[in-house]
Amino acid sequence: MDWLETHEKEELPTIGMADLEGKTVVLRLDLNSPMVGNRILDVSRFLAHLKTLRDLADSKVVILAHQSRPGKSDFTTLEAHALKLGDILGRDVYYVDDIFGNRALERIKNLQPGEILLLENVRFYSEEVCVLSPEHHAKTHLVRRLSGVSDVYVNDAFSASHRPHASIVGFPPVLPSFAGWLMEKEISALARVMGSKESKIFILGGAKIDDSVKVMRNILENKIASKVILTGLMANYCLMLKGFNIGTKGEDLVNSAKSNVNDDVVRKLLGKYDNVIMLPVDVGVLDGEERKEIKIEELKDDHVIMDIGVESIARFSEEIQQYYISVINGPAGVFEDERFSLGTFELLRSMCKTSFSFVGGGHISTAAKMAGLERKITHVSTGGGASLLFLSGEPLIGVEMIKKYWNEKWKKKFS
Repeated sequence: MDWLETHEKEELPTIGMADLEGKTVVLRLDLNSPMVGNRILDVSRFLAHLKTLRDLADSKVVILAHQSRPGKSDFTTLEAHALKLGDILGRDVYYVDDIFGNRALERIKNLQPGEILLLENVRFYSEEVCVLSPEHHAKTHLVRRLSGVSDVYVNDAFSASHRPHASIVGFPPVLPSFAGWLMEKEISALARVMGSKESKIFILGGAKIDDSVKVMRNILENKIASKVILTGLMANYCLMLKGFNIGTKGEDLVNSAKSNVNDDVVRKLLGKYDNVIMLPVDVGVLDGEERKEIKIEELKDDHVIMDIGVESIARFSEEIQQYYISVINGPAGVFEDERFSLGTFELLRSMCKTSFSFVGGGHISTAAKMAGLERKITHVSTGGGASLLFLSGEPLIGVEMIKKYWNEKWKKKFS
């Protein structure tokens, strides 16, 4: 079945469809960044939201964002984020260490057009991550109190929009809601990948075996992919299912990386689509302190696979360049170690030679930066988990709620 036939082609309302001058806008961003102490190490996610923030230059902007999660060492306040965002924008970004208490509400009420206020880490509030329906989230203190002093909700946090959290799904039922420019850009790129008729090659790698299996099943069974290359733990898992020895540690890594995968289902996919799926014929392993190339059939129990091998790299690179669209969702090996970055970097370089290249967020985006290829890729996604869910054929609940309530409740008011 054609991908477009299985997805509702509902309108996604964007901020370009409304005059938000002077309006109080609750803006959900994803500013979650690597940190050491109070120092933000990577501002990529800040930069990704600049077009949306600049488009709201005449609005009263109230930013909701998160940093990390409870229990992590970088689960901290957003004071440093406000300072960093202000530096990038060249203007004041005010911060209040409150989310929906009286101090936050009073500060929002006193905002002037053109001012930006960043509220406290939304994950400090326990109801943010409660398992509730969007309609129940709409009744939480967070949503009720903030919606009471706001006019519009804008979601630009694509990378968090697969999560059914209050700040993602709770506002569309109670406020006119729109997608920001980053959200629109991400959805448009994914729709191009999934819905176009051009030839497509998917490179599925990384360590998220469960997610990669879902993607593989969707793109094969719905005839979205012309060819599928498997690398990383995904390739090791499939080689193991085919009876190859991937080493004792390799088996342990595979078994710890998968949880909800049915081996028999994957075996059937490997058999049915044998002419579409490409697996490595050799790998790079650590031999003392050096990289060593080993044929798949020559692997021993004590070998640890760290990368695809040079013959596989050559085969895959040549294959990738035969297709119009190329998509990659994870690295081919331990690219952080320069001895084993070759596979990942060379596959990315080959993707740059296709007409439309899509890098699916997470670690593979970091690899593209390290290889100096970020600007040569057509689209580098800001959301690994969200991209994977979309590629597996699943809806992003944050996006779906905006579309649902736009069509049911808000569209008539803006037409």
